[in-house]
Amino acid sequence: MTPQAAGACALASAHETVAVERVIDGDTLALDDGRLVRLAGVEAPKAPLGTKPSDWPLEAAAREALGAAAAGKVLELRPARVSPDRRGRALGYLTEIGDADHAGLTAALLRSGTLRVAADPAGRDCRATLAEAEAAAVRSRLGLWSEPYYEVQDASDGAALAALDGRFVVAEGRVASVRTLAGRAYVNFGRRWRGALSLTLSEAALRRFGGFDGLGVAAGARVRARGVLEMRAGPTIRVSELAQVERLDAGRADGRTR
Repeated sequence: MTPQAAGACALASAHETVAVERVIDGDTLALDDGRLVRLAGVEAPKAPLGTKPSDWPLEAAAREALGAAAAGKVLELRPARVSPDRRGRALGYLTEIGDADHAGLTAALLRSGTLRVAADPAGRDCRATLAEAEAAAVRSRLGLWSEPYYEVQDASDGAALAALDGRFVVAEGRVASVRTLAGRAYVNFGRRWRGALSLTLSEAALRRFGGFDGLGVAAGARVRARGVLEMRAGPTIRVSELAQVERLDAGRADGRTR
């Protein structure tokens, strides 16, 4: 995705008017009819395993921010085009009554650095709007983006990434090469792929995204990527959603596959 203004997210799905009774955490609310709703396409900071919630103030701050924005209010709910999650929570977008931007509440929380984009199927409908809102917070280092645990990583620094094995990370850098091999596609951020981040996806997924052009990557392009980091032969992120890959520049890249 190139860095152009995304504008408001306008959804075709019908909305319903709902009353929010309370918030559960930084991205989940309880309605007065007993349903639970999780904000689509985003996630709130949660205390890492082995860390007490009381020692992780970002978690409480996210819950308080969502509460201030939604608790006790009557809002419009538009469902995401996915089934409820494994915990039975509906996924969707909440807005003030009549708001033209259907990503409204979620986008506002992203712009403040309260949430980050999750890059999951639930966020597909408003992908560009959510990415643009988050990018503003990243640039200004607001909220969670000011904390070392969440900071954007250097995709060319394989040694630093190795210490983050198993974590959801956001990393950016300039693409060194793109290639396909034995049914897989690779986006490499270093000449020695063991020493820098590589993105990998099946060739079938690459075709579904419209090739490397549709994914927004080419040699020389500056790209931000996100996902769970795995240490295989080197630091790797598996790509299954377009929202995991964001083109940061609009400059020319040679685009060669090699």
